[in-house]
Amino acid sequence: MPAVISYCIPCWRPVYARLLIDDLIRKTAAPYEILLWLNMEDGAFEEFLGAKVLEGRPVRIVGKSPENRGMAVLKELMEAAKHRMIVQIDDDVVRVSAGIAEYAEDVFRRHPKVRQLTADVWQDEYVTGARPPLSAYRAYDEKDGLLDGPIDGWFSVYHRDLMPLIRTLIPGEYWGLGNEVQGFLPRLGYKGLLCTKFKVFHVNSPQYAHHFGMLDFETEKYRRLGRIDLVREYEKAKAAMPPAGELEARVAAIAAVIDGFRP
Repeated sequence: MPAVISYCIPCWRPVYARLLIDDLIRKTAAPYEILLWLNMEDGAFEEFLGAKVLEGRPVRIVGKSPENRGMAVLKELMEAAKHRMIVQIDDDVVRVSAGIAEYAEDVFRRHPKVRQLTADVWQDEYVTGARPPLSAYRAYDEKDGLLDGPIDGWFSVYHRDLMPLIRTLIPGEYWGLGNEVQGFLPRLGYKGLLCTKFKVFHVNSPQYAHHFGMLDFETEKYRRLGRIDLVREYEKAKAAMPPAGELEARVAAIAAVIDGFRP
């Protein structure tokens, strides 16, 4: 059975989302679609998406809202998905490895109890990618790169079998769908796992946000959320930011590693 995949992206940060969409198009060889919900008004971004459609890319705006509905739009995006694998992606994932659809399809086929796979992330002294240390995980299948431990929705691949479960969940603006689904799966006899055979660059650090021109945006986001701990972290990092050349070289090196990464 060929791999077919639907990418679902709630978009709020076009600077990142452009990079993500371009990379998904470059890296996906299987039949795919990119479904978007625009949590903002941005004419230039819509022109960018329109250009992709004119190129024949399977990009579709499922909905728009002038206010940021955040992750609450995921259910609507996933309901609109037509393929057997449905992927929840944070819009600040800016690089992905190749062959994800084919490998996920193969894992789901050979491990029928596995119905959710979350991508591993690039980590260094500046970024965690939202993944805890590997010491928090235990092996499920070492050969297939499957680890049992904390996951969420930075890049989470769901088998379509899970849609009846997902429909019962109550969404919110900052909804940890990936983590919530993983918590329910054992009751259904299924597993949600981390997969180290595919990797993404998830920008959740002040240093890399600065590189992409998003540091002030991210700082204000955390301020609105009342996450004063993260506001302080970002402001402290801003005062001791590495040179632009160093960050540019690091991001280029990360891209090269992820571009060469294969299952």
